Amino acid sequence: MRTTKNIIEEIKKLISLKGYIYTLSMILFEDFHVNPEKLHEIDHKARLSTKEASLLLGFLVQNELDFTPPESPENLIQMKQKTYKLMDELHQSFMNPFFKKLEKELKREHKTENLRAEQKEFFGKGDMLTEPIFYSGTGVYDFQYLDFLELKYKYDAKWLLDKRGFDLIEIKNIVSQIKNILHEKSNRVRLYDLKERLPKITENLKKRYHNKDWEKYVEDVLPMMELHQYVELFFKNLNKGEKLSIDEIKEKGWESFYTNIIELFVINKSDLLDYINIEAFFNNFSITPQKNLNSRFVTIGNYNLINSHPIIQLDDDNYFVPISFLLFEAVYERPFYWMTDDKSYRDQAAKNRGKVGEEITFDFLLKVFGPSRTFKSVKIVSKKGHEDTDIDVLCILGSKALCVQIKSKKLTELSRRGDDKALKNDFQKAVQDAYKQGIISRHKILEKEAKFYDEIGREIALSEEIDDVYIMAITTENYPSLTHQSDILLEKEDYEPFPIVLTIFDLELLVHYLNDPYDFLYYIKQRTSLMDYFKADEEMVFLGYHLDQKLWKKPNVDICFIDNYFGQLIDRNYYPLMAGLKVSDEGDKIKYRWKDEYFDQLCNELKNLNEAKITDILFCLFDLSGDARKDIVSFIRRTKQKTLNDKKSHNFSLQPNINDSPNFGITFVSVNSNDRNELKARLLALCQLRKYKSKSDVWIGFGSYQNSSNIIDSVTFNDRKWEYEEELEEASKSHLGGKLMKVGGKIGRNDPCPCGSGLKYKKCCGSN
Repeated sequence: MRTTKNIIEEIKKLISLKGYIYTLSMILFEDFHVNPEKLHEIDHKARLSTKEASLLLGFLVQNELDFTPPESPENLIQMKQKTYKLMDELHQSFMNPFFKKLEKELKREHKTENLRAEQKEFFGKGDMLTEPIFYSGTGVYDFQYLDFLELKYKYDAKWLLDKRGFDLIEIKNIVSQIKNILHEKSNRVRLYDLKERLPKITENLKKRYHNKDWEKYVEDVLPMMELHQYVELFFKNLNKGEKLSIDEIKEKGWESFYTNIIELFVINKSDLLDYINIEAFFNNFSITPQKNLNSRFVTIGNYNLINSHPIIQLDDDNYFVPISFLLFEAVYERPFYWMTDDKSYRDQAAKNRGKVGEEITFDFLLKVFGPSRTFKSVKIVSKKGHEDTDIDVLCILGSKALCVQIKSKKLTELSRRGDDKALKNDFQKAVQDAYKQGIISRHKILEKEAKFYDEIGREIALSEEIDDVYIMAITTENYPSLTHQSDILLEKEDYEPFPIVLTIFDLELLVHYLNDPYDFLYYIKQRTSLMDYFKADEEMVFLGYHLDQKLWKKPNVDICFIDNYFGQLIDRNYYPLMAGLKVSDEGDKIKYRWKDEYFDQLCNELKNLNEAKITDILFCLFDLSGDARKDIVSFIRRTKQKTLNDKKSHNFSLQPNINDSPNFGITFVSVNSNDRNELKARLLALCQLRKYKSKSDVWIGFGSYQNSSNIIDSVTFNDRKWEYEEELEEASKSHLGGKLMKVGGKIGRNDPCPCGSGLKYKKCCGSN
């Protein structure tokens, strides 16, 4: 395997070849123009990432652009194929440290028992983090950059306008118009999704040709198919009725193609002159390629001018915009560096960033938890009157709390290059410090001795029943490989809980999909408690998996790596919605997932009860599979109906069939009266006996009156750890018969019905 340096030198040579600008334009167009309805089908491994494309563009602008056509159309395609080959080889070269370390590790005889320490030693060095930093996903949608722009810089608006001609509202309009112009031009090309369809095309050719001719056929036909996507570009500049020979048509057709493939990426300044600060815009974000430009950019991790200046000036009026996403990103990120360079304003800008980060996070969580459960800038004061620390945002939900600490830290250039010291320093400021504050706050809440005050000095009355506190660390910056680094680099005691570490962009997604406080906090609970079990590249992947499969342990699986495909489910659902695109529901796997009318009604009735332990009850119910949820509410409704029919009280008890989940059970009682005391007495007695007999640590009881329209009218909860009691041992033997049924799996037709009727399932609840 060649070294990274050698591969990069060959990439530079390829970029300098005659006509490469046209090859690159084809790559950029095909890899970054996608049908929104097929976002979940994209084969990202067959396409260049934004960062890989930025690398090519970064080397391209180091010299004047050469618009000389390639030697031949074959040469155009050959350069394209070689680009992908070299970029694959480059990626492999960054995996070299991993394979070398792995080989050495496999030979080592003595191994420590501390798995986390081993992982940190193996993965936590700079040479092992360069690859995930560069090859991680973007972690943000282009429209999110514009949505957050005004919020992030609202306190800096005057400075930005005075110093850089950067008007927050105007800049959003300019960037949006540029994207619309380029989108309109893109309609001239009819993409066939060849990267995704090629495996199937190849398979069909294999079946058709029994010998090796199919390989040659693919090699010959695929370039024709690629070029056929651009057929309109070949004839756009030809005059109708003009008499030309076949050779002349061919020559002019290629001239037309080369002109128009570039034109797909070109905007005209003259179309944007209505904007007051348009000159400042191009001064801030455009460059003119020339010899020795972007000379600092030598390899991955170096500062790349194309990321801060993603518009390439062709002449006085024409500007080449290769990737519109880079423009959105630069508009959001670049003001930070302008203000940092101004020593007289640097400190004020830092204060503004901290203030804004707290405000944005608070506003998001306020939407989920509501004003009575969400607090900002919380001061923690000990009994002696000392101010111990503060909590940026505190959320309370029954017996659980969420401590949120917010930082504004970017990943520096040295870190991107794999400098160990810089990586540790950046991570310390972005995550570790926030986690430390969260741990202190968690202890203070659970100790129940300190007092807590909101931002205006009012004391916050925390429930004595709070028994767990989750920690969330938020960064307002887009921090590449944040999820991976948090998993590897975090310093923590074994007995302390993991935090969940998010960017503000991740938080927006969580709030959108988990806008109910119980759903939101259940996700946080699952993520933090299963941090060593589930592994993924980005938070979006965890979220997509949770929305589709739920974050539950799988039987006989020690560790679960989640494929990036699950992040694409979010792409398919969220991007069209937020971008205002009208698309069908076909292929959208999470839109109607986990919807159950009666289970939702049961949960809503529980949420309306003002009891701290309702949170624990709902978390238990959320652990249920889709089948178990349907079974339980079905048994409840049928049992209620039996009471109405025969005027007798009925009950059932069961245990969900959940692998590796807390051991809990459920009892339901339907009484033939509207006597509250009778219902509570029956429910408490039966739950106590059932819990004891099943040796469960947690038991939930639901009850219903005779004529109630609710699913439940009473609820009990017992989470006291099981222990032997002689009195209960005797009572459970004399008063309880039969065995508990498991729900959530398939119930045999001849099995006893879980509703407790004593009949076979096929003769009772399974009769319909």
